Amino acid sequence: MNDMSTIVAVAGTSHSPMLGMEPERMWRLRAESDADNSYELFDKKGELKDFDELVAAADGRYDDELTPEIWNTKYTSALGCVDRLRDELIELNPDLLIVIGDDQEELFTPRNQPAIAVYYGEKIETHKPIDMGSALLSEVQHNLGMDGKIYPAHPTAALHIISELVSQEFDIATSSETETEGGFGHAFAWVVGRMLESVTIPMVPVLINTYYPPNQPSPGRCYDLGRAIAAAVDSLPGDLRVAVIASGGLSHFVVNDDLDQQILEAMRTHDETTLRTLPVEQLDSGTSEVRNWIAAAGAGEKLEHRWSEYIPAWRTPAGTGVGLAFGLWT
Repeated sequence: MNDMSTIVAVAGTSHSPMLGMEPERMWRLRAESDADNSYELFDKKGELKDFDELVAAADGRYDDELTPEIWNTKYTSALGCVDRLRDELIELNPDLLIVIGDDQEELFTPRNQPAIAVYYGEKIETHKPIDMGSALLSEVQHNLGMDGKIYPAHPTAALHIISELVSQEFDIATSSETETEGGFGHAFAWVVGRMLESVTIPMVPVLINTYYPPNQPSPGRCYDLGRAIAAAVDSLPGDLRVAVIASGGLSHFVVNDDLDQQILEAMRTHDETTLRTLPVEQLDSGTSEVRNWIAAAGAGEKLEHRWSEYIPAWRTPAGTGVGLAFGLWT
């Protein structure tokens, strides 16, 4: 009798602040901040630009996308995807979540920034809202699940995954506790505190350094990581039903809808070559979170695409915003 575990689902979800509050407040606030964002606006070629350069290059392409009606339609559609993902994951009745996300200096700092880390602590504590000088931004962080609540972890499964990854030649950083004033950021809080709110499923967090040079894993390495996680689950005792969830993305803070559609199509068709060879120069800033989806694709290469949806949420004439994406493979 085989009591080993099985991946029953791979899911992907955006976790943008644009999902945390109605457009009239949050989309507008984020649009205003884009004009002052001089260090995270990379164009579709991966070149750093200032806001005015992007507006000039766009030449009015996005102007018709910036009405309250279109914003509200996209916001409603995106929240519908979140609800659908929640309902279908609950139907699949997983015993364990493996959430692949990135840390944005909630747990790690420039003092120590691991390329890939696995958490094996007894509990998952989410970070309280970080003071960003705005009550609105504190509120939206809370709405994304960053509220200091504690959720169940699964140290036995995590230690097994760590051991198996090491045996597959991954040099894995590990953590079993968080700083006194720290906790898991919105990549992980979004899944357990918002999308699966009030549903108690233990989680193993897998953290990829998507954002911060110089040690971001390559797309190919991320795919291999996902494949190695799947192999680890195959030998995980306990007959657990496992859901792997990629949190983040797709492109932001400049929306690269061509790249986003390419990634989703590659995931739908299990086009490993495309995912492995995505141009790293296009995976900076928020778009770097595509790495989490690539890892999930590696974990789900034997699963069938059930559904996916893409909503390019532009918020300024510069084409800034986020490529909202959601999908499920079973």
